[in-house]
Amino acid sequence: MEDLKKCVHELLNAKGNHLPLLQRMNELILKDYCILSGGYLKLIPKEVEIYYVNRKATPPYVDSNMQCMTDPKTNDEIWELQSGRFGQLYFHKKGMGGLDICLSDSHEYALCCSIKAAEVNGEELWSALKVRNRLIEIICREEGLSDKMEVMDWINSVHSLPLLYRSEKPQQGEFYHLRRKGLRYRDKQVLLPLRSFMDLWNKGLNINNVQKLSIYMKQHPEADVMEVLREHQFRYIPSEIRIRYQLGKNVKLYE
Repeated sequence: MEDLKKCVHELLNAKGNHLPLLQRMNELILKDYCILSGGYLKLIPKEVEIYYVNRKATPPYVDSNMQCMTDPKTNDEIWELQSGRFGQLYFHKKGMGGLDICLSDSHEYALCCSIKAAEVNGEELWSALKVRNRLIEIICREEGLSDKMEVMDWINSVHSLPLLYRSEKPQQGEFYHLRRKGLRYRDKQVLLPLRSFMDLWNKGLNINNVQKLSIYMKQHPEADVMEVLREHQFRYIPSEIRIRYQLGKNVKLYE
């Protein structure tokens, strides 16, 4: 099993294109790692997005959508939470609410994998906010903490324990990489495919079936589109698929 920290250090030494290593870290998180705490919490990431800021990289890599870069009033505070805390969690202090796994082991650079969907104690949650809130609920109950803010402050403490562990049983499947969603600032990183998941056909994934089909066919151009439609129980051939694959009106999905 490939070591995540080794991959991080390869990223720090990369010259030029950082994309393959950033995607590889997403893949490792999805396949080989989980979040564990106290015997009462097990989180298996299902969808993740990675963010990275390193001004000393060659060339420098600055993702202006990372939380530690979005507001001069809080940048320094959040930098301390998104850097130098490998394996620890960061509950978002800004935005709609979310949860990051910190992958940086030095305060000279910030690197985090944001969890957009996860299986938490056997329950699938396909929303970053739902994942965050469920973790807060579980930790608050099991650790005897009083409220949401106390849980967040406890987890965000520099003294909190790392909760990222290798999984006993790696997840099986194929990786897909898309552009990240809902980014505010336009920089050269914004179009990079740094949103990653494995379970393309899961009903909880916030992508419609035609988009899923297009994603699958792009990754499997040799596949028979009709067979894929039938395998995933499409009831009809969508009009855009007919046009794209030149399927005439006489072509029927089922006889």
